[in-house]
Amino acid sequence: MKFRTLILVLTVTFSVIFVSMLGSSYAYYIATGGTNINVTTADIDPDVAVVFNQSQYINMSTGIPIAPENVDKMASSSIFTLSPNGDVLKKSDVAVTISIINLSVDSDLRIDDFKYKLTCDDGNEERDLIIGTGADFTDDILSKETMVLGTLSTIDGTFDIYKDYTCTLRIWLQETNDNQNALMNKKFTGLIKVNTLFRG
Repeated sequence: MKFRTLILVLTVTFSVIFVSMLGSSYAYYIATGGTNINVTTADIDPDVAVVFNQSQYINMSTGIPIAPENVDKMASSSIFTLSPNGDVLKKSDVAVTISIINLSVDSDLRIDDFKYKLTCDDGNEERDLIIGTGADFTDDILSKETMVLGTLSTIDGTFDIYKDYTCTLRIWLQETNDNQNALMNKKFTGLIKVNTLFRG
């Protein structure tokens, strides 16, 4: 009887340790596996659905600088899709504005080495809504904690109510071949907000 009890206790103990190790390994990977960029929507009209691959917050610590030719495949990115309801919107002018709110940028990142880019692709054409640097984060923008990244609109022909748009926000520290050690492990935080405006 004691032998069976010992085996049972050892089995339970081993299972608990194994599960704990898996949980710890997973948590470590999430914490150290690279920059985590998350997004959420604002209060928007359901006639333009927004589907995000991640959830709420941008919370970035700068890592290893990236060469310009490697930005598209190596930069931290957040991807989301805009899906308009063309049947409902066909008699309206529509504008979709993408912003970052609750914005906070480490003062060391307010330089040209720190880059960001927002692109939206309708399946036929990829459009750059904004390409910028850390120097864009002025005192005025940071005091308001809000920065508009770009707008797609039916008025200027950049938004088609019968197409879905896959948008990608990339944020990275660009390699300059200078010593950039002082720029690593600096913080960039915020929240992506999507607003839609309609005019019938």
